[in-house]
Amino acid sequence: MPKLRFLLAGYLALAAVSPAFADPIAFLVGAKGSVHVTRAGSKTSQPAALGRPLERGDRVEVGVAGSASIFFSDGNIIELGERSSVTVGGKVGTSSATTMGPGADVPKEVFVRVSRFIKGESKQTSMIALAPMRGGVEDGAPLLLSPRRTAVRTTRPEFRWREANGATRYRVAISGDEGEIWNLEATGTSIEYPTSLEPLAAGGQYLVELTAFGGSGRIRTEESAFSVMAESESRLVETHLSSISKAVGETDSEAGHYLAGSYLVGQGLYHDAIPHFEALCRLEPQSPEVHEALGSVYRTVGLTDLAATEFQKALELTKNTP
Repeated sequence: MPKLRFLLAGYLALAAVSPAFADPIAFLVGAKGSVHVTRAGSKTSQPAALGRPLERGDRVEVGVAGSASIFFSDGNIIELGERSSVTVGGKVGTSSATTMGPGADVPKEVFVRVSRFIKGESKQTSMIALAPMRGGVEDGAPLLLSPRRTAVRTTRPEFRWREANGATRYRVAISGDEGEIWNLEATGTSIEYPTSLEPLAAGGQYLVELTAFGGSGRIRTEESAFSVMAESESRLVETHLSSISKAVGETDSEAGHYLAGSYLVGQGLYHDAIPHFEALCRLEPQSPEVHEALGSVYRTVGLTDLAATEFQKALELTKNTP
């Protein structure tokens, strides 16, 4: 199915874009309160933002009532408490206020995936927030919410959409390389994959078409592509997510959500990544970086209105930051 291959190729190509600059050996994946970074060879410190790349010789300092989490390329996670510091690649200062997380169990592959997302964000930081403000949101907010332009880890995904004005029923049709697989109708705004039908094939690529109908007939049709991750890859993702959770040691932490969300984006699992960045916005609502990260994922899957809202929040918070 040429259309399906074209749509999938488009969003996968977008996901593969990454900037070319020096590879950092660590990232700041958690920052609360007063956290500053002094670049190697510099005597001037700067406030540290979530996702800040760190190179050898950079010094991270945490002030009163602050904390920071640093994720290293060897899988280690260092958690800095208040009035503590660390020089990347050097000795940790004020050891009594510094704890070492059991992050050695986090594979290097996780760092690579996380790095891919964070570096992509760093390249576009100032431009991303402004772009939607200049061009405006496309006419007509996207109707289909999920799955769209993403890989999923289940062979029986749930399909969700927004309510269309005047619609009384919706039809969901799923197609693969051989044509239409099934179509069903619903009156609500979601439908679960029917248990009576054969599941989708792991490793397969699919097209979902959503059509809204009203009293006068068809109101609107929207379609998007998605893929089902191979079973072996899905099991590996679950293993890596478990290692992140164990390394962070908290079920609802800033560092845990940031690492998991960034890793999932690096795997093309945008559908799974979105809840982590939404949780980040709940935990750190005044951080421009978390809204920008969420907006970036929304934009990648084509939810342009939601992306514009998050970029606008990030821009306003950046302007209000001293």
